[in-house]
Amino acid sequence: MTNRRLHIIVFDIPYPANYGGAIDVFYRLKALSQSGIKITLHCFFKGELTNYNELESLCEKVYYYRRKTTWKQMLHLRPYAVVSRTSDELLQNLLADNDPIMFEGLVCCALMNHPLLAKRTKFLRECNIEHEYFYHLGKSADNFGNKLYYFADALRLKFFERIVKHAQAVLAIAHQDEAHFAVNYPALKVVYLPASHPNTHVNIPTGLGQYILYHGNLDVSENYNAARLIAENVASQLPDIPFVFAGRYHNHNLDSVLAAHPNIRIMPNPSEIEMQQLVRDAQIHLLITAQATGLKLKLLNVLYNGRHILVNDKMVEGTDLAPLCVQANSIKELPSLCRKYMTLPVSKEDIALRKKLLGESYDQLSIISVLHRVLDDFQGL
Repeated sequence: MTNRRLHIIVFDIPYPANYGGAIDVFYRLKALSQSGIKITLHCFFKGELTNYNELESLCEKVYYYRRKTTWKQMLHLRPYAVVSRTSDELLQNLLADNDPIMFEGLVCCALMNHPLLAKRTKFLRECNIEHEYFYHLGKSADNFGNKLYYFADALRLKFFERIVKHAQAVLAIAHQDEAHFAVNYPALKVVYLPASHPNTHVNIPTGLGQYILYHGNLDVSENYNAARLIAENVASQLPDIPFVFAGRYHNHNLDSVLAAHPNIRIMPNPSEIEMQQLVRDAQIHLLITAQATGLKLKLLNVLYNGRHILVNDKMVEGTDLAPLCVQANSIKELPSLCRKYMTLPVSKEDIALRKKLLGESYDQLSIISVLHRVLDDFQGL
């Protein structure tokens, strides 16, 4: 096992691990490294580079490639999200050896069908049905330019997805995604591989929490719209109950929405330690989404560390987590459910069920053993 090697191509720099995709990648890197695999990591990025000692301590080599984000990439037949993540330097670094290659997400797959890589072992770690994800982002976008971009890339991603035929296996993050690839690409090995995460055991606080928490990347239109929906339809109906909205936050359009509700407090850009404290101090975690894509890492985190979790059906669709949550059929049900659970401690039976189901499906040793078995099925690793 200590002689194994693997290239991993990532859509973004997965550190700090402060949003779902980065969490999944970072903790998989950590688990692979601890299990003896020598990793060559390739990261695309925008903005400025800084020191990433955490990544470099886990990997034998780390390469960084600036994304190509000019208007010319928008005119390409391939999706902009893919074309902006192309690099001749990446190809040369991959050709330096014969190690297998894991592509983290369809948007990283520009080189998957390159003739010089035809004989290489290649895996797609799938994190969304990308064309569906982009389509829903287009529906929730707040201006015409963003809508046009998301809808155009959704169409291009739908056709581009066929490139996975050049891989040996797809590692799907959710059961509905597993079914999608198994039906559409029957020649591929398709394996369910749950998200990696930092939790090792269920650690639910005792007693009652102080507020209702909604958290996520509030700069993403999907989460922005969910926050607005909660503010206008739930917090407005419960003026005596405090709400906290937390997460990545630079989109100040939300300020005016939240300002109308004095029982809402916003915590912008909390550190990882601050975010975990917010999770532990909450009585209710209110998580809703308009699109059932992938697995929401924030849901998994609060199942390990939070009290009551209230969700809509799409938040748990395609997972086995529905029995661990209180599910609302409509937004109208949420105010009464919030009032009910605001004064109820989490029962011993609920905690036992979380330990059982999370231990069966999301234990990190089990997840990494699945990945090792897949790697064992193919030559070159």
